Amino acid sequence: MRDIDISYGTFARYAADLSLFLLVADCGQLSRAAEIAGLSQPRLSQRMKSLEEALGKELLRRERRGVALTRDGQALRTALTPHLGEAAAGFSRFQRPARRRTLVIETDLAFASLRFLPVFPSLCAAFPDLGISLLTRQLPEAGADREADLRIRMEPRHEGTGTACCLFAERVMAVCSPAFRDAHPGLGDPDPLRGLPLIELTSDAGAPWFTWGSWLAQLGPEAGVRGGGERISFNSYDHVIQAAEKGLGVALGWRGLIDSRLETGALVPALPAAAQAELESGHGYMLRMLSRPAG
Repeated sequence: MRDIDISYGTFARYAADLSLFLLVADCGQLSRAAEIAGLSQPRLSQRMKSLEEALGKELLRRERRGVALTRDGQALRTALTPHLGEAAAGFSRFQRPARRRTLVIETDLAFASLRFLPVFPSLCAAFPDLGISLLTRQLPEAGADREADLRIRMEPRHEGTGTACCLFAERVMAVCSPAFRDAHPGLGDPDPLRGLPLIELTSDAGAPWFTWGSWLAQLGPEAGVRGGGERISFNSYDHVIQAAEKGLGVALGWRGLIDSRLETGALVPALPAAAQAELESGHGYMLRMLSRPAG
């Protein structure tokens, strides 16, 4: 153990200058080596002379166009290069943080705010070596994407494959705040939504989810439900839900997105049990693996 202490102690006194010596030997020029080391050329030259004096051997021969190694200099370089080179490379790796793999998940704004973000911290904690990020769009397009690795999108349901699966089906009910329901006892009438403000999500024609029009049409004339009164529109489903919670009207609630609000009582079914309809479509939230180009 004492021999090790002596070896490390001796080496420690010369380690910095030995590293500079190898740099000079590799560059063949004091000027270039000094530039890389962040030293002035006179300062580097002085340190090389000090090393030679300490070792009692001439290591470098100054020439017109640079420096050349003496026999002792070449021997020292041969002895040091494999070990100091490996140590320098290892230290560089130690300093450089490990590059984490990244995973980009693309989804719509409703799924992102109501379903994904609440579990995002636990997802990151479960995969600490994976950099997870979220890419949101009002309606993610089908097909390949150069930015995302996974896509969660409302689309026609189908059997799961090796690259896609259905997270949950589209099931939608009319919801409102408890105070709004209490203030409108007419919700139990045959035409429960007549004259009431309906909160809707603005969307392009052909959007793959229920709208008030398609939901009421599927509910059918036998339910006695006609369109409501005033329409309050938002371009964010998160705002639709917040407006319903504030008692501004009746909104369509997607199972899988508003479940926690139903459990806490922030939202309640707007229609009485006899008339309440939880309609299901042939669509659902599909999780799909994408082929993102490398790099």
